Amino acid sequence: MFKGIHKYFGVAAVLACGFSAQAFAQETGCIVLKSVAEVETEVVNAAGEKSTKLAPAEKVVPGTMVIWTVTANNTCQQPSDQVAINNSVPAHMTFVPNSAMGPGADITYSLDGKTYATPEQLTVQENGATRKARADEYKHIRWSFKNSLQAGASAFASFRAVLN
Repeated sequence: MFKGIHKYFGVAAVLACGFSAQAFAQETGCIVLKSVAEVETEVVNAAGEKSTKLAPAEKVVPGTMVIWTVTANNTCQQPSDQVAINNSVPAHMTFVPNSAMGPGADITYSLDGKTYATPEQLTVQENGATRKARADEYKHIRWSFKNSLQAGASAFASFRAVLN
């Protein structure tokens, strides 16, 4: 194994808006990604009770919130160490604050796709002054999983974004 080295594993694209995810780990070819874009819909059961369920995001109009989920599956016979998933916020969409989640992962953000940091550490230069970056300025998200992804195991990462 290559300690401390991340290798590119693959890109998965969903919908025409250019969403992509990349997975990084130590073993080449072990991580397979599946990306899904969904929207929340309200359903009413036979008793008239309302609930919300997820449905595929087939047609999205401005103002619609989309839930983006990437599942990483380890298809190798050994654990994959240092697994990370990178997502770009799709073009023409705005990241929803505090919506990124990934059990067992540290989540960081980027304005340029090169430098990742926590929200408290991301800054922007504006009118000669430095200020904290706003969530609507985030263009990339990274989930760095704290534990190895065991052989045959899966991990997921998700976030919400609104179509402009």
